[in-house]
Amino acid sequence: MSAVTSPHVSTVYRIDRDGADRLLFLFHGYSAEQHHLAAYVPLVDPDERFSAICPRALHDLPDGDGASWWTRAANGPDPVSVRAAVDAVDALIEAETVARSIPRHRCVIGGFSQGGMLSLALATRIGAPRYAGVWAMCCAAPEVDGLATDPAAAAGTPLLWHYGTEDPIISVARAEATADRFDAAGWQVTRRPYAMGHTQRIEMMADARHWLAALDSST
Repeated sequence: MSAVTSPHVSTVYRIDRDGADRLLFLFHGYSAEQHHLAAYVPLVDPDERFSAICPRALHDLPDGDGASWWTRAANGPDPVSVRAAVDAVDALIEAETVARSIPRHRCVIGGFSQGGMLSLALATRIGAPRYAGVWAMCCAAPEVDGLATDPAAAAGTPLLWHYGTEDPIISVARAEATADRFDAAGWQVTRRPYAMGHTQRIEMMADARHWLAALDSST
């Protein structure tokens, strides 16, 4: 019997800024790829305070149509696959932070849709290190069997919460309920709704630029 190997992130797009002492990890959504959110880095961080790490998801989709962070079971995301994705990305973050001697409390993690949920899972997993902030776009909180999370354990973490008022995938009610949950857990939640569906708008990037620039310089 062959050994079962855990998936790992094999493709990473990096934007290195000379002298940057912070890291911005951005995780794309379903059917996108590593360059998707990387394209926004010059807009959200024009002062080049961050080097950016943009990995490609673990599972390539058919016909070259991007990638997915996890596979699906009959009734939704496969819990084993989700947990494996969280482990794989956590290992990537560990490798990048150690190689650059930048602690996780000087790192912002964020993503769109699947990537946003992945970011929240990383930040709320019991025993997880503290991050400088989380940028979540058009996503929901992770609720996965076997993935032990507790938002209260990361109370005080800044959270930029972007959602669409016309999103057919993450409803307004679901998005606002998730923001309420993190508010109640003691996070510093900045809510930004937009008249859009399950997508991104340039206004989001302007808001993200101000939010990133305002993060405490001591972190």
